[in-house]
Amino acid sequence: MNKVDLDNRIYLTPKEVETFFGIKAATLRRQRWGDYGMPYHKHQITNKILYRIEDVENNLKRIIPTNKKGKNNVG
Repeated sequence: MNKVDLDNRIYLTPKEVETFFGIKAATLRRQRWGDYGMPYHKHQITNKILYRIEDVENNLKRIIPTNKKGKNNVG
């Protein structure tokens, strides 16, 4: 699957999220079990777990590095 395929899709499986965004499928599973992390959808017929591409992208934008040195840091 390439970028062109992503332009026509709304949802990704956990393995596809791992492939395209680098978030391990095991991490996504642990977050679902712990009831935290990104929102997900469970397909009513197949029971597959799916993540909206928009939700994944928005979640990644919210992550702010904590070890970034700013101008006001002393030391």
